[in-house]
Amino acid sequence: MPTPSVRRTRSGSRRLGPEASGVAWLPALMLLSLLLGPAAPAAAQSATATVSTQQVRVGETLTYTVTLRGGRGRGVGPPLATGGLQLVSQQPILDVTTSLNGSTERRVAWAYRGARPGTGRIGQFRAEVGGQAVIVDAVGITVRGGPAMPAPSAAPTGDGELFVRAEPSRQTAVVGQQVMVDYVLYFEPQIQPRQTSPIGTWDAAGAWREEMEIASAYPRATTLGGRPYEAVTIRRVALFPTRSGTLELAPMRFTVDLIRTDRSFSNDPFAPFFSPFNQRFEDREVTAPAVSIDVAPLPDGAPPSFAGAVGQFEMTTTADDAAVEAGEPVRLRVALRGNGNVATLEAPELRVPPGVDAYDPREDREVLRTGTTFRGVKTFTYTLVPQGGGRFEVPAAPWTYYDPADGQYKTLRVPPVEIVAEGEALADAAAPPDPDAPAALLTSADWRRQRGRPVWLWAVLGGGLALPAIAASLLWGARAGHQRLTAETPAKRSRRVGADVRRRLEAARALDGPAASAETERALRAFLADRFGAPAGPRSAEALDRALAPDVPDGLRRRTLDVLAACARGQFAPGLDDAHGAVIDDAEAVIADLDALPAAGPPRRRFALPTTAG
Repeated sequence: MPTPSVRRTRSGSRRLGPEASGVAWLPALMLLSLLLGPAAPAAAQSATATVSTQQVRVGETLTYTVTLRGGRGRGVGPPLATGGLQLVSQQPILDVTTSLNGSTERRVAWAYRGARPGTGRIGQFRAEVGGQAVIVDAVGITVRGGPAMPAPSAAPTGDGELFVRAEPSRQTAVVGQQVMVDYVLYFEPQIQPRQTSPIGTWDAAGAWREEMEIASAYPRATTLGGRPYEAVTIRRVALFPTRSGTLELAPMRFTVDLIRTDRSFSNDPFAPFFSPFNQRFEDREVTAPAVSIDVAPLPDGAPPSFAGAVGQFEMTTTADDAAVEAGEPVRLRVALRGNGNVATLEAPELRVPPGVDAYDPREDREVLRTGTTFRGVKTFTYTLVPQGGGRFEVPAAPWTYYDPADGQYKTLRVPPVEIVAEGEALADAAAPPDPDAPAALLTSADWRRQRGRPVWLWAVLGGGLALPAIAASLLWGARAGHQRLTAETPAKRSRRVGADVRRRLEAARALDGPAASAETERALRAFLADRFGAPAGPRSAEALDRALAPDVPDGLRRRTLDVLAACARGQFAPGLDDAHGAVIDDAEAVIADLDALPAAGPPRRRFALPTTAG
């Protein structure tokens, strides 16, 4: 058996394979392949790796992503971290497998944290793909000194033996940028916490909140103020500021179920066995003091395709077979994947050519709450239906996000889609007749009165010639009347939206939990879209504030944003605000006050919201 050797692949990885020691068997193999018929081409096995950044500060994280092609792979695990880097968890923060045309691709990612200043290193990645061993070279990472952490808070008793504090990943951010907040419990060695749980509710007004999962709850040794402590992360929250200014994180209280060991026996390793009564159980309450984060507005210069996305994202698109029969749907899927608040990502706006009907895209979301970065993917599925035969082209659609790491707006693009529809082409619609135009155009005339012709004969002939013109006029009048009856006018649209708003508010009162908050938000956004032309989809508070500023006073505009923020907390932070009825009452009051404002354009029909008892 030939000895395995290492050869370099085009992707920069290395693959193990046997040496071709001879070619005497090649003619026989070719003859056998001709006899058996053409075989399907084998997918090439390879592996490549990328890092989100090659420079991090102490306490910050980076993402190491490996892409395997040709199979899912075996023995896939995180590479060893050395130097100033530390692996956050053995569990990957991303693990996605896709198959297309018989080719399998798997993307796996892990998070690494900067532990101390210096040069870190992510070692070689090794795995087996399709029976072949693949190797990716190591990569070096520069770890810089991080910002000074706030001083530890004092314990309730004042002796500092047990306390908790909030440790944000950064002290400054821009609107929409992810801020990870760890609540870390510090305790002296003679204390053994067994269980912790939060007390009451917690709020962070002006921020979108996502709860994270903590993969490891093992304590780690540390030193604060020259005193030894054990530290364990008991809660992790991802925050996304929705407005500029100072983001205040309210104090958070915890109850701690612990075992205390008497200090006099702390140096005796056999004390827990021979003196079990030197331990006692206690319940303690600790409070993490409030923390503030400075939030700056997003820089100017955002392109029109920017809708508030902040983070690092990548786009993938897939489409059905674009050759269809007229009237058959073509589905286009656009997946936005990355590090950021995927819940608020808006769909790219497609410009559909005439002759193709487009429906609002269906949204699917999948998030990963493990690790130290909130990540996810949001998929938009568009349905395009050609109404007749022909060739239609949907042009490329830009989608922009702001990358806080680079401080730049970056634009991704949905590639153009060409649809070839088989069937009869749509006929061009004939222009409606002009009511002021004559029934016929007379270019020349030579009138002569002929003798012997009775007058009644001319009357019959003239009436017969006028019948087509009369029928055409009647047909056009009926068609114009039908268009006036069915046309979408502002008054009709206002009545329809008003009925929809009332229906949603009534439905919200019959619901509970996140469903009630979601229905209330849809009602308020539908009203704002019809009354003020505000975007109906989820936008940042600043974008909505700018849309309402020309027509809505400051105080009423602030009340509107507060109601939307309460709806968001009810959907994505359940348990913080269970007063759904009060939020619905506030929404109805805001809609009534907004509807009472003078309209900038033509007068509108006012909404008649249902009155609530009490």
